[in-house]
Amino acid sequence: MALDKYGKKLPKGIYYDKTGDFYLGRFQHQLEKYFVTDKNLTTCIQMLDDLRYEVRHGLAAKKVSLTVDAWFPIWIRDYKEVTVKKGTIEVYTRAYKLYIKPYIGKMKLKDVKGIHIQRIYNDLKREEFSRGTIEVAATVVSGMFKQAYKNEYIVKNPVPLATLPKMEDEDEIIRVMTLEEQNLFTEYAKDSWIYPFVITALFTGMRSGELRGLKWKDVDFKKKEIRVRKTLVYLNKEYSLEPPKTKSSKREIPMLDNIYKLLREHKKQQFERRLLLGEQWKTKEGMEDLVFPSDSGYPMNRDRLKVQVNKIVDAINADGNEFQHITPHYWRHSFATRCIEQGMQPKVLQKILGHSKLSQTMDLYAHVMPNTKEQEMQKLANII
Repeated sequence: MALDKYGKKLPKGIYYDKTGDFYLGRFQHQLEKYFVTDKNLTTCIQMLDDLRYEVRHGLAAKKVSLTVDAWFPIWIRDYKEVTVKKGTIEVYTRAYKLYIKPYIGKMKLKDVKGIHIQRIYNDLKREEFSRGTIEVAATVVSGMFKQAYKNEYIVKNPVPLATLPKMEDEDEIIRVMTLEEQNLFTEYAKDSWIYPFVITALFTGMRSGELRGLKWKDVDFKKKEIRVRKTLVYLNKEYSLEPPKTKSSKREIPMLDNIYKLLREHKKQQFERRLLLGEQWKTKEGMEDLVFPSDSGYPMNRDRLKVQVNKIVDAINADGNEFQHITPHYWRHSFATRCIEQGMQPKVLQKILGHSKLSQTMDLYAHVMPNTKEQEMQKLANII
């Protein structure tokens, strides 16, 4: 009778190796012996059960070396290119590269568990990626593993064991600051090192990742325009500069005079700070030229930015004002709202915001216009 390290009886086929301090699972099928080992008893039992199933159903030999990275292009080529549009293939490929590959790309298909999928979802949520981005990543993961299960490359599909995080209601996603709130926030932000970031966001409508990935070479002071070419991505504890989410996101944004003056002064102050900090100014290779790094030179992550924003809001509330906590995404919607309030045409605003579809821009109009419908109706009354 086999016993575990504590002297308790072990299930059939499981043994404890005192020398190596691990559990050994073994069985024989058609005169061939099979083994699994693990330091954790529960894991070893599960591995043995899985291997028994694989061997008895002729699956074990099919997936010895097939990794997720190896399976993805096969899945795309053989199952998706014949069923979806080319643009969708590009979206799936980008989602895999940015949001899935860093986590499970090197793993064998059979080794991916529900917890690995859950970590992908949780990190995307934690980094405040949009509902659409998370749903695309989930679609890719689900499609890949569902097909792998159909092909009998895996014994179990791990995706149903993970749960998509709760998303905000669509009505809550589009929220803006009033002009009074905007002015109050920027006044309190003046003493923060993120002040140039805040003002640039409020007067260009750029996404947070686009601003954090902006390089000085893409700030053209002669033409007075900002070229959006990259976005900063931080996943699985790694930073990378990636192309914007859609082709239309690559764009040129005119610099208003206040932004022109602000960025020239910011560039000067950043140079002085680099000299002051010396070796303490830390940069990441390939990102030495960032316009908005952290105050120590390294790329700015969302959490660091959020901490600074919360400090500003707390200071506002400490002085007796009622101000709800906000995120940098509010600034993009606030910019769009100010543009709409001033009568900017939807097509022009679409280009500035980098929306791929006019309907995205019109959703903003639909959100803002109810607040001004009485004034607009009064215009008609004046004509009559």
